[in-house]
Amino acid sequence: MEVMGRNRLVDLIGKLSEEQVERLSGIAMEYLELNTGFENTTPKSCPRCGDANARFIKRGFSGRKQRYQCKSCGKRFTFDAGKLTAYSHQTEEAWATFIRDTLSLKSLDECAANISVSHPTSFYMRHKLLSFLEEAIKDTELLEGVIEADEAYVLESQKGIPVTTRKPRKHGETATKRGLSDEHFCVCAAADRDGRIVVRCVNRGNPSAEDIEEAFSARISESGVFLCDGKRAYNKLIHAKKCEKIVLKSHQDYNRAYHLNTVNGLHSRLKDMLYRYRGVSSKYLNRYLALFTALEQARHSVFHPEVDSIRQLIAAVNAVNPIRSLRKEGILAL
Repeated sequence: MEVMGRNRLVDLIGKLSEEQVERLSGIAMEYLELNTGFENTTPKSCPRCGDANARFIKRGFSGRKQRYQCKSCGKRFTFDAGKLTAYSHQTEEAWATFIRDTLSLKSLDECAANISVSHPTSFYMRHKLLSFLEEAIKDTELLEGVIEADEAYVLESQKGIPVTTRKPRKHGETATKRGLSDEHFCVCAAADRDGRIVVRCVNRGNPSAEDIEEAFSARISESGVFLCDGKRAYNKLIHAKKCEKIVLKSHQDYNRAYHLNTVNGLHSRLKDMLYRYRGVSSKYLNRYLALFTALEQARHSVFHPEVDSIRQLIAAVNAVNPIRSLRKEGILAL
């Protein structure tokens, strides 16, 4: 079974690599070149006060980056303040290579070797990138029409952290409790027939109505057809969105129009990706789900060139700024 899972994942990455990696690399370069374009221009607004009419003066350099000062509030900042390359010592070429390798699902050591940095630096760069992606995907298009929803459960992982609450578990071992328990994290997924998806880890064990609403409410349009397995936790969301509910408890209820094959295939590919990383720490799971979402959007755009979701996604990274939360984790000076 493990060999089949690896082969299926290799086939999937192979399909992405032919048309996606080269294209994503170009998109990454376009994104990073935005910073270069700002080097010799006056900022349009202040990152602190937001004053677009403020006067900006040059105040030396931070490394190789031009530093400015806002005359309205006194804030000093570089041209890439709030962007992915902010507080970074790496070159644009290094970031472009790193983005391409991350989207190709390469390991941290492979990513580090390709840009000649240490393993910890590669780790911090990856989580800086994933945190920006996690914020960016919140503003992607709403799911509409026929929407499939289901849950998958991922065994808790404290990878990289000393385990004190239970006996340490080796990679591949099962939970100590039988069936579904608080040792499993619930990953809620929804997908429409146009390739748009939402994948979020919401809680331990069975999700509540509040968990479902938190995961999907902002990403699902009204008056659609909502397909699920009958879990009552979906009722609050369905009522709020005025959707038609269709319950599919088994494969006998499936037909050509109404089924859960799309979201079940999504879960299968997600588990293959997590297996490739030999497990992901539960506290970082949503960040890797953001990476999975980006890859799925890219995979879909191969067959629908007019829907260039990954380009919109990477461009949207410029509009988000999770710097405050990253500062708390120490993921800045890279």
